[in-house]
Amino acid sequence: MSTAESAPATEPRGGEDPDAGAELARRVFTGQERWGWEFVQPSAPPAHRDAQHPPVYSEPSGDEVRAMEERAMTARKNRGTGCLLVLAGIVAYAAGGPSAVVIVVVLVIVLMAATSPAARLRAARRRLEAARTGAQRDYEQRRRAWQSRIDAHHTEHLRHNDTLDTWFPLSLASGPSRIDVFGGTGNGWASLLATVGGPLLGGGAPLVVLDLTQQAVALELAGLAARRDIAVAHVPMPGALLDADLSAEFTPEELAETMAEALGTMRPPGADVDLHTIDVDLVQTVAELLEGPVTFARLAAGLRVLLRVYDSAPGAPGPLGPTEVESITRAVDLLGQGERVQNELRYVRAQTELLTPRGQEAAVPGGGRAADWWRPGGLTIVTTEDSVRRRKDLTDRFVFFRLVHALRTRAVAHGSGTLVVAGADHLGRDALESMAREARTAGVRLVFLLEHLREGTVQVAGGSDSATVFMRMGNGEEAKAAAQFIGQEHKFLVNQLTRQVGETLTEGRGSSYGGQRGVSDTDGSHRAAAPPAAAGGAPGPSPPPSRAAGRTRPTPPTQLQALPATGLVLVETGPGGRRVVLGDCNPGINFLPRLSTRPRASLT
Repeated sequence: MSTAESAPATEPRGGEDPDAGAELARRVFTGQERWGWEFVQPSAPPAHRDAQHPPVYSEPSGDEVRAMEERAMTARKNRGTGCLLVLAGIVAYAAGGPSAVVIVVVLVIVLMAATSPAARLRAARRRLEAARTGAQRDYEQRRRAWQSRIDAHHTEHLRHNDTLDTWFPLSLASGPSRIDVFGGTGNGWASLLATVGGPLLGGGAPLVVLDLTQQAVALELAGLAARRDIAVAHVPMPGALLDADLSAEFTPEELAETMAEALGTMRPPGADVDLHTIDVDLVQTVAELLEGPVTFARLAAGLRVLLRVYDSAPGAPGPLGPTEVESITRAVDLLGQGERVQNELRYVRAQTELLTPRGQEAAVPGGGRAADWWRPGGLTIVTTEDSVRRRKDLTDRFVFFRLVHALRTRAVAHGSGTLVVAGADHLGRDALESMAREARTAGVRLVFLLEHLREGTVQVAGGSDSATVFMRMGNGEEAKAAAQFIGQEHKFLVNQLTRQVGETLTEGRGSSYGGQRGVSDTDGSHRAAAPPAAAGGAPGPSPPPSRAAGRTRPTPPTQLQALPATGLVLVETGPGGRRVVLGDCNPGINFLPRLSTRPRASLT
């Protein structure tokens, strides 16, 4: 496999900002490992200490008015006023005549008017009204001062909130050796791989991605890695298998076991287990008798010899030498001629021939051993693509178990980075558990990206030393199963900005590694096309106005079908117990303000 460094950057396509792409790559590849970003809404302003003690209006006392009212009522019942005036007039007349009478009567009337209960009542009412006006004025002043203190406290807290981080890196506190990702789309997986793979590669760890999806889910990561001058190698399958000498990686017995495991996963559950033994015997017998390189073309030819249908073209060198044909022919009787063996022999031969060159198809040289795919600080992307479904399916299974073999034989150094397998749903539960077991023993962290949450994979989720991530679920029944796994008691707040950034990778993605800038195929050639916008062009969505990002709405787990493309729910059991966190894995979040460099869990 070529280890040539990435090609130099080329000019971006129209509309792309090279500086923004380089800055995005720098940010994605900086910092600690993260699986996304957790949005944390700043807390609402706490109540002021006086909030529950507003000013109280005190009504002035009306006791004086009530007393005057009682006196006025009493005065109305008193009939002595007229007699008093008559008596005063008689006395004045006797003393001074008529003029004195007038003066005395007027004085008496004025005096009585000034000192009457009614006059006193009116005066008391005027004093009460003045007291009320003063009390109201004082209350309004105290109320305004109280409200000013409350508003100032609220404003100060909001101002403080505007300085707080709202996006926190989502890390795995439990440090699991296996992470199972269920659900999601090609866009979402591409975003997740870019977010997770950036810090890993930036830290110098090897990363191997087995992409079985035919959706180029590691394309964005490859584009960003190329901008950071990180070596990116592409191993296309089955092209890299067509003329590979398998004896450099397998003993005959190991090759037979690997091939039998791959074929075994193609059979329905409950198939005869002894077919595995027959497959091993057939492949091992031929592999042991081949004197030269062990390629699939020569294996298929040896199997045709066992079937007695081998016939090389006259005058042209066949894939097998005469001594090899003779040795394999002698082994025919050792394997048996029963119908069961012959049927299985025809099946194994037909499957093996799927991995041989077709017509003028050229092999891709330099694939090397699977263990060579782990390169310190390098990204290796292994893809399986073919127009023939049966060939693609067998390639998936053989390459998968080829990696299992590399882990099982400890061909990879202990603790060597991360292996990501995308789109392995069809391989079955037993295959997934086999790889998980070998990866754990080899010290290689394993990430499964599985589109569906079927009955078999549900039992894989939540195993020991593992974490589980749920992305958008496309099936209602699978969403219910995921909700049950998460726990019905959990409620999530899907942020408007989370939904906005989750839609940025839905357009403009590439679908092939062949045009990716900086990716070297295993034949040493480079593809120098500009990266798609999602890989290094637009930095992502513009943030909404301050505090607009805080508008959220509750979303129960059963609505996992409505998650944004890059939304995810992380479930893990760490030192602090089981935790369930909603996050977003869009790399464009790196451009948003108020971004923390530390996980929220480490700050609490």
